[in-house]
Amino acid sequence: MRIHRAHTFRAVAWTVTAAALASTLSLGPAAAAEPACPPAEPQQKPANTCPVPPAKKPPAKKQAAKKQAPKKTAAKKQASDKQAAARKQAARKQAARKQAADKEAARKQAAKKQAARKQAAEKQAARKPSPQAPTAACRPPRPKPQPPASCQTTPRKPAAKKPAAQQPAAKKPSAQEPTTQRPPRKRPPAKRPPAKKPPAQRKQLKKDHGWRSEGLYIDAADLRKVNVFLARARKAERTISPQVRSIARRTKATVVSFDERLRQPESVKRAVARTMQGDPTMTAEDALGRINNSVRYILQWPDRSYVKGVQDTTKLLAGWKNANLRWSNTWARPRGFKAISSSWRANDSGHPYELQFHTPKSRAAQRQIRPLYVEAHRSRTTSQRRAQIQGQINRIYATVPCPAGSQLLNGPRRRSAERKAVNGGQYVRAVPVMARNPFTVHEPLKP
Repeated sequence: MRIHRAHTFRAVAWTVTAAALASTLSLGPAAAAEPACPPAEPQQKPANTCPVPPAKKPPAKKQAAKKQAPKKTAAKKQASDKQAAARKQAARKQAARKQAADKEAARKQAAKKQAARKQAAEKQAARKPSPQAPTAACRPPRPKPQPPASCQTTPRKPAAKKPAAQQPAAKKPSAQEPTTQRPPRKRPPAKRPPAKKPPAQRKQLKKDHGWRSEGLYIDAADLRKVNVFLARARKAERTISPQVRSIARRTKATVVSFDERLRQPESVKRAVARTMQGDPTMTAEDALGRINNSVRYILQWPDRSYVKGVQDTTKLLAGWKNANLRWSNTWARPRGFKAISSSWRANDSGHPYELQFHTPKSRAAQRQIRPLYVEAHRSRTTSQRRAQIQGQINRIYATVPCPAGSQLLNGPRRRSAERKAVNGGQYVRAVPVMARNPFTVHEPLKP
C-alpha cells in the first residue's frame, strides 16, 4: 500500500514539473492544461486461439539483383572462354592444314628433282660405253695381211719360234667381279663463233587461192581484178555522195538507205562469177563492165511531186556533166518492178553508179520482195520455185499506184562521154544516148 502511494506521488510530481516546463517554453496555456492521453491498453488475445507464425518479408529487389549479377558475369565469362577456345582450335586446324600443304608441296618438289636426277643419270649411262663391248686394251690384234702366193712349188719351212718373254697373263673379267672402268673425260665443246643472222626478209603477202561460194568460182587472177574494182568504187563514192546529197536538198527529196550505198563485196563477186559461168567466153573485165550498181543511191518523193523531182534531178546531173548510161522506166509495166532505175558515170572519177527514183509505196514493196529476190538468184533454186517467186512479186507490185505523168519520164537526150582504157591510159569517146522504150525493154528483178 505504501509502495503504491509513493508511485502515485511521483507521477503527480512529474506531471506538475512537465506543465511548468511547458509554460516556460511558451507552449501555450491550452497545451499545458490538456491532460495527457491515457496509454492505449493492449488488446488481449483470446486464450484458445493458436499462435500464428509471423509473415516472412519478401526479399528486397536489390539483394536479388546483387545475387544474379555474379551469375551473369560467370555465364559471360564462360561463353567468352568457349569462343576463345574455338578460335584457338580453328587456328590450330588451319596451321595443321597449311603445314600439311607445305609438306605435300615439298614432297612433290623432291619427287620432281629425284626424277630429273634419275633421267639425267639414264642419259649419262646411255652415253657411256657398255662394259660388254671390248675396249681398246682388250681388243684382239688385227691379223697381218699375208703376201700373195708365189710360184714356188716347194713349201717353205716354218721359222723357228723365238722364246718370247713370259708376260703375266691378263686376268679375264669374271662374272662375279665386275670390271671397274673409269668413264672417259668429257671435253668441253669448243666455242664456236656466233652464227650470222640471215638478212631480214620482206613479209610476203598471203597467197590468194581465189574465191568459191555456192558452186560459183573465181580464180586468183580474176579475184585481184575484182578487188581493184571494189577499191575504186570506195574511192569514187567520196565524190559522188556530196552530189547526191546536194540534189536531195535542192529537190526536197529523201535519201533512203544511205548507209547501204556501197554494194557488198560478196554480192559483186557472185554477180561476176554468175556472169562468167553463164558465158564461158566472157572475161572478168567484161563482167565487171556490166556492173553499174557497185555504188547506188535511192531518192524518194511523194506522189504529187515525184515527176518534178525526177526532172530536176536529171537536169542537175547533166549540168554537172555526169553521163547517163542506162534509163529504165517501168511504171507502165503491168507486172514486176515499178520505179525508175538509172545508171550514171561520174565526171570526176569515171566510175559508174546507180540512182533509183521511188515513191513511198514503191519503196515499201521493194523492201517486201527483198527475201524473195535473194532466194530467186540462188544457184540451187529450181525453175519451178523461181516461177512461184515471180508470181508473188507481181502480186505485191500490183498494189503500187502509179504517179500521174510518171510513164512519160525519159532520160536526158545528150551525148555522153564513155571512158575506155587503151594501153594503160584513158581516152574519151562521145557516144549518143538513145532513149529506150519502157514497154519493150526487159529489166531483171531489182532488190
